[in-house]
Amino acid sequence: MRADIVCGLDIGASVIRALIGHVSGAKSEILGFAESPTRGFSKGVVSNLSLLSDAIEEVVSKAEDAAHRRVRKVITNVAGAHIKNFKSRGSVHISDRPSEITEQDIKRCVESARLIAMSLDREVVHLIPEKFYIDDKIEINDPLGLFGSKLDVDLNIVTSLVSILQNLTKAINLAGYEVEDIITSGVGTVLAVFDRQELEEGAILIDVGKDLIEAALFMEERLKDCFYFPFGSDDLTQALQDKLRIMFNEAEELRMKYGIVSKDSRELFDDSQILIPSPKDETGPDDREDTQSDHKRSGGNWVDFEKPGAGAFSPAGSERAIAVSRQEIFNILFPKVEEIMGNVYKKIEPFLKQKKNLPRIYVVGGVSRMDGFIEAVEDIFKVPVDMGRIRDPRDFNDARFACALGLMRYGACKAAEKKGGSIFNVNSFAGRILSKIQEIFSEYF
Repeated sequence: MRADIVCGLDIGASVIRALIGHVSGAKSEILGFAESPTRGFSKGVVSNLSLLSDAIEEVVSKAEDAAHRRVRKVITNVAGAHIKNFKSRGSVHISDRPSEITEQDIKRCVESARLIAMSLDREVVHLIPEKFYIDDKIEINDPLGLFGSKLDVDLNIVTSLVSILQNLTKAINLAGYEVEDIITSGVGTVLAVFDRQELEEGAILIDVGKDLIEAALFMEERLKDCFYFPFGSDDLTQALQDKLRIMFNEAEELRMKYGIVSKDSRELFDDSQILIPSPKDETGPDDREDTQSDHKRSGGNWVDFEKPGAGAFSPAGSERAIAVSRQEIFNILFPKVEEIMGNVYKKIEPFLKQKKNLPRIYVVGGVSRMDGFIEAVEDIFKVPVDMGRIRDPRDFNDARFACALGLMRYGACKAAEKKGGSIFNVNSFAGRILSKIQEIFSEYF
């Protein structure tokens, strides 16, 4: 990839998105983007190497055609329950008599902390120095050039299973591209939806995807922690399918069109019925009463209608349908959302309590666009929650491409670093604190 052309490749459970940009100094310009359905990938793991590589080749080729550029390398993302955080402390002896701390001293200190925490089956995705200590007493952000006899560092190490990264890399290689870097999805998205001040004061990103929820916590422009939950939009669709005994694609359409409304908005409910075509009756006349009883127990009711196409989901030629109200859909979906988002809140609650001012909380992902979902999360968290939007949109504001855009911006930072700039600039989660020692840590990011 030419140094001034950067491609962000967001590999999600339902859609793969690629975004190509041109880097000029500290500025970047979007040249082209594309998306295609995901194949051979679920829950953050490669399930079919051939299908995934074909899907990657397809989407990057579309983005290349839109951008009128060809790329060789990509910045991509990783997410899933296999991502683990470790806290580690490293220490090095500098000299018996206090002497000036050099770049080499800092590098040795960071390396000592990394080696202590690492196991052979894991690879570093992000290595984030949080605090340095001189002679066990002086807490400092940047020890370079100061005097001391001993140097310690507290590290936040974000790791992934080596096999996951290898399989992801191989799929991209088979598609005809090289992997320039891999970062967590949360870090990529953050670079697109938060500004520097929000990351400095404290920020929380919650990405609700097809089969995973990722919660990433940031403070002082650093990634503090990240959590993953095995829950997504498919689980909500499955709840509707099981309760109403309908096809999965019908449940998916029902969720997207008439999905959850928050408790505060229930006055919007009316008495209208949503008609869903009944499944083909394979039971016979004697079993119809039991089938109807099952639907009534699940919240739906059998109804007859005369006109083909009556109701939202009634196809021509259908004579019977299941009638369900939006209140009933709410009663199915909201308890699921309440349960899982309650678990998310338990994880972020300590972070919220340690801050004097509430951090900014953004929710992204396809589920976040469901009617009332943000309000429902806000009701569960009891703190303000907003939908994530592209920061500094200019001519691009499609929030679906937030992660791909953040990956591209991350690549732009790296390109600027190679030209003498700093990867830890306004767009970087590491922030200004580490800018003076960027060369020491750039190999770890």
